[in-house]
Amino acid sequence: MNSFVDNVKSTIEKHNMIKNGDTVVVGVSGGADSLCLLHVLKSLSNVLDIRLFAVHLNHMFRGLDAKNDADFVEQICLEWNIPFKIETFDVPAYAKQQGLSPEEAGREIRYKLFREAKEQMKANKIAVAQNSNDNVETILMRLIRGTGLEGLKGIDAVRDDIIRPLLDSDRQSIEKYCRENDLDPRVDKTNLEPIYLRNKIRLELLPYLKENFNPNLNEALTRMAQVVREENEYLERQTEEYLESMGRVQENCITIETEKLKQLHPAMQKRLLRKGIEKLATSLNGFEYKHFQGMIEMLDKSTGAAIELPKSLKAYISYENLIICKKIEKPDKKCYYKLKYNYDNLIGELASNISIKLIDSSEMLTIPKSCSTVYLDADKIKNELILRSRETGDVISPIGMKGSKKLKDYFIDKKVPKEKRDQVLLLTDGNEIIWIPGSIISEKYKVTSNTQKVIVLSCNNCGFLQNNINSTKEDVACKMI
Repeated sequence: MNSFVDNVKSTIEKHNMIKNGDTVVVGVSGGADSLCLLHVLKSLSNVLDIRLFAVHLNHMFRGLDAKNDADFVEQICLEWNIPFKIETFDVPAYAKQQGLSPEEAGREIRYKLFREAKEQMKANKIAVAQNSNDNVETILMRLIRGTGLEGLKGIDAVRDDIIRPLLDSDRQSIEKYCRENDLDPRVDKTNLEPIYLRNKIRLELLPYLKENFNPNLNEALTRMAQVVREENEYLERQTEEYLESMGRVQENCITIETEKLKQLHPAMQKRLLRKGIEKLATSLNGFEYKHFQGMIEMLDKSTGAAIELPKSLKAYISYENLIICKKIEKPDKKCYYKLKYNYDNLIGELASNISIKLIDSSEMLTIPKSCSTVYLDADKIKNELILRSRETGDVISPIGMKGSKKLKDYFIDKKVPKEKRDQVLLLTDGNEIIWIPGSIISEKYKVTSNTQKVIVLSCNNCGFLQNNINSTKEDVACKMI
């Protein structure tokens, strides 16, 4: 085993990239970096006890040259007895259709193919061939475009299931390894032309900076990236703790208390917002400084203030909270379901289950209480039980209250966001609201000492309110009289 292979093995072990028995998908373009990576992993496969699966994408950018690249990768994999997959995709057409740059479109399709192969092979990791020179170029590219600490830390050696075993190796040593092992990689001639930003940085900016300012610029930027990475990791842990203490993360929504957020330093405010968005959108692609600044400026505004965000997200103020959520189209029709007694009413499109049982009042003590179960005086119900959305003019008589109030006013009192109110389901007796699942029952239908027959209603996944209203002791549904 030569020193280059030892260095790659050391990188793999340092970052815990691979475990014994893993299957690794390897992205192979046919160039020096990826050919070197495949050869090194092949030589380490017995030592590391791993299996390899090579994947190549013909982007259709370079006509016959691209086809020859694919043929080359196929031949190499056959010679080295490595299973492989080669896919052809019209990336130029996709880039035009999606409004992406050629690099962005190629990366998107390439990683999509890698993940499909990983799933197909039940693989554990995806290895790509970025090296230390790529890392330096990436740092400069991000600096030119504008970035924060997250960008200055450079390329991650490990990110989720993506590993980069060559990240500590420079391009010169990779090309030397290829020569010493009689590897004849393909050459993408477009990499030799300053037509993209990365190429301009590699071919023009870096040589100029090294000649005129610092011949050891690569090493200097790599050291800086390591310092930034360590500090960034600490700040990331702090951000997670803040988000946990002042926010609530749900599948389609992040809710953050505005007063607590305002107490943080502006740098931490933006970090926390970025972290929340990452949990909703998985990446920050498309987000700019102005989006985060806009959310921070909105903290002093009143309910209803809102801004549109990339990735089909929206941020708005709702009472004491800043809410970031995925935009959901309003349903074309309102919900309306007739319910049956002594029956499990399954509402498939809502994934809800409503059980209705008629019992004697003496049996109430045998049924466990919960916020998803209520007891009603059966003799006070005069019409069919209906589960429906709100309607104009709805009123409710909350338990413990004399008279009634408009449902709209009740929602305002409970600080239910306007855009969520149509999601709340109501159980009604004709036009009378009996119960808002997860919140309150009506004073008119409560069980009393004179009640003889009791309706037991149990609802699974019936409403929005159980997670969004802080009910009082007087009106909570599971406190029975």
